[in-house]
Amino acid sequence: MLKIRTLLLNAAAVLALSAWTTTVFAAPEVKQAPRASAYGELVGTAVLEGFDAIPSPAEITVPEAPVQEANDTRAGLAPKPGKDFTPVVEDQARIKAIMKLVSDIYNGVHLPYSQDGSTFKNKEGKLPAQPAGFYKEYTLLTGDAPHKVTIGGKTYTVAPDLSARGSERIIVGGGEKIYYTPDHYANFILLTVVY
Repeated sequence: MLKIRTLLLNAAAVLALSAWTTTVFAAPEVKQAPRASAYGELVGTAVLEGFDAIPSPAEITVPEAPVQEANDTRAGLAPKPGKDFTPVVEDQARIKAIMKLVSDIYNGVHLPYSQDGSTFKNKEGKLPAQPAGFYKEYTLLTGDAPHKVTIGGKTYTVAPDLSARGSERIIVGGGEKIYYTPDHYANFILLTVVY
């Protein structure tokens, strides 16, 4: 007797569930007559009300991603390259080398050293404190440029080359700020691009 009762209860549950799913998942244009049972009266009409307000798949549009312009500072991990810097760098070879490096970073050009683009940890604490990963380090190759550079009226001695990478680096902060170090992190000069 208990088995029959359990079987009947399970059958009733399946019927109730199928009636509910038929009502809930019915296509909006198919209007079903409300069920004669109390369940149908309670759920059937309440579920169908406002169902026609749901848009069809053809009516749903997905907005397109905004197009990035080439001069958008989000295009790269450095500011957009310009024609000069402030403070004034009194060495055309360095201006050219720094601007080329900034342009390559901005445009995503592959750089020669595996360390380029790595996180600069600011262990010396000479740059403003920022969250980890804010500063990125890049190798600046200046070729036969003099070992002294004057920036903003102050003369800096370029440190002797420690390796093939030399001692000059560019640190880019947050894709916006450019710091030049002529002496492998002893001094940092904030450079602003002039357009």
